[in-house]
Amino acid sequence: MSYLKLISKFFLISIVALLSIAQSYGQDSDNQVISVGANIGNVPWEFQDTKGQLIGFEIDLVHKIASQLGKEVDIVNIPFSGLFSAVQSNRIDIAISSITITDERLKSVSFAQPYYDSDQSLTIRSDSSVKTVDDLRGKIVAVDTGSTGDIWTSENQQKYGFKEIRRYEGITPAVLDLEIGRTDGYISDIPAMQYYTKDKPNLEVIERIKTGGSYSMMFSKHNELAVEVNEVITSLKRAGYINDLHEKWFGTRAEASTSTAKTTAMPGSKEGVILNFVDTFLNKEVLLTTLPMLMLGLKTTIQLGFISIVLGLILGLALALLRLYAPYVVGFLAKAYIDIFRSIPLLVLLIIIFYALPFVGINLSPFYAAATALVIVSGAYTAEIFRAGIEAIPKGQFEASQALGLSYRHMMIDVVLPQAVKIVIPPLTNNSINVIKDTALASVVAMPDLLKQATQAQAIAANPTPLIAAAGIYLALLLPLVLYVSHLEKKYRLREYA
Repeated sequence: MSYLKLISKFFLISIVALLSIAQSYGQDSDNQVISVGANIGNVPWEFQDTKGQLIGFEIDLVHKIASQLGKEVDIVNIPFSGLFSAVQSNRIDIAISSITITDERLKSVSFAQPYYDSDQSLTIRSDSSVKTVDDLRGKIVAVDTGSTGDIWTSENQQKYGFKEIRRYEGITPAVLDLEIGRTDGYISDIPAMQYYTKDKPNLEVIERIKTGGSYSMMFSKHNELAVEVNEVITSLKRAGYINDLHEKWFGTRAEASTSTAKTTAMPGSKEGVILNFVDTFLNKEVLLTTLPMLMLGLKTTIQLGFISIVLGLILGLALALLRLYAPYVVGFLAKAYIDIFRSIPLLVLLIIIFYALPFVGINLSPFYAAATALVIVSGAYTAEIFRAGIEAIPKGQFEASQALGLSYRHMMIDVVLPQAVKIVIPPLTNNSINVIKDTALASVVAMPDLLKQATQAQAIAANPTPLIAAAGIYLALLLPLVLYVSHLEKKYRLREYA
């Protein structure tokens, strides 16, 4: 017995040792790879060539820096507004994507020295009557969520009288809406737009908006890697490498006075504080500053959810009745509708309605595009819930109604539907909860719902507190409904056994 115990202990110790070695090896291996977050599609900084390879000014630069540090690079595609929370949570080591250094961001993250000086720009359609920013009074302006253009446009909305600011996740959807005619101008980084529009005669960069911004790589607060990268950037500037990149991607060498050519000090936070969990994720100052934005987003979310739920219920009931009692052809079409729109992902349908329909003359605003997609999909699911409830009514109820001489309309309104509604209340409430949660997808079509506002706020502040607050608001809004569904299910279950 003691021999078996000895053997068992030996194997146990061996396994623990092997796991420790494997873990240590994995950590050492991971330390040799720098995870870099980038908003792929941000020309000419990081984008894909015709072969699908990642190229661009910052792609070249980050690979060169990694090689100088004796490490490899793993590029992760992240939307611009998501880079801030990703770097703060250490999901990535470095964030790139022409990120402007600001005092507000320096409170929550660290930057290496800048390597490009930039301004914003106004891009319009070539046939537009807009010639300057002043001409955008009373018009709709497109920006990238949380970008320098977003910050500048928000700060100057009252001055220039912009009617609305629509926020997109990158150049492609913003420019597509500009070409369609849903927006009148696009304010974004001038080097990106000059590069993007050089082979697009229908678009024109007409004005430089001076903001004095400088781009750099972003790190989590007080990250030692930032210091190492900053030293490498200094050596690369002195060797002329970064100016060579400027010539490669922009066709000319940068002036000696710019941050591309000259070395500068590493930007530092005015406060110089070390952020803890509360400062990073539950920052009271950031919450109070961004709460008005979140409340506006909540209002939009509730409006969109209410309209989608009500119209979805009406559409679903109509589809269920048509499927069950209409002539064969109509019933077949109703069934086909239900099956098709239960199979199409809501996000895909939303993109089709918002971006594709304008090409056939149907141009919906972000709110009505989102409401249309939600009603279409919600109606399909609601129809199946109503159908199940109606078919759960005993056939004797139908026969008794016919024996009493009730018309079809009276039979459904007075006998069948009241009983069916009681049966389907729990699943319908659950479906309504899903509709409200699905409103968050509307952020992809530049609709300022709760998630979109939270995303914008956390990108501007470089702090994830608004996202945490938005999660809390969703919880406060939906948890009572979830508990109500549980109560209803228990209530009707007790009635069945009574």
